[in-house]
Amino acid sequence: MYKRVAEYLKNTGLLGDFEIQYLKWRDTKKKGGKYIVFRPNGGSILKTELGNEYHILVDLIGAINDVETIDNDASAITDYIKNNPYTDSTGLIQIVGAIPAPVTTEEDRLVYRILVSCKFG
Repeated sequence: MYKRVAEYLKNTGLLGDFEIQYLKWRDTKKKGGKYIVFRPNGGSILKTELGNEYHILVDLIGAINDVETIDNDASAITDYIKNNPYTDSTGLIQIVGAIPAPVTTEEDRLVYRILVSCKFG
């Protein structure tokens, strides 16, 4: 499901400046580089022929010393999901817990970790 969420967001055009990665962040040491990482994060009990809930972590990692851009990106992505909550590939897609407080890396990159829920099936 995390790859389906990535495709859903790729199709919006909102990820144009991001290097898209899966499962873990791999820093390519580009000062101006922004990253987005998609990974599974649990969900409900999986049952045959019933709908299930999948949780996906979407990590947005900003460029070094650039707080404003990644903050705007996090808002744009969450607004898009809020305003487009259903797709054939993800089912009902929602942000869980709104936008969390960001953390900062040693290199002064701002990181948002957004939790997405997909009810599918």
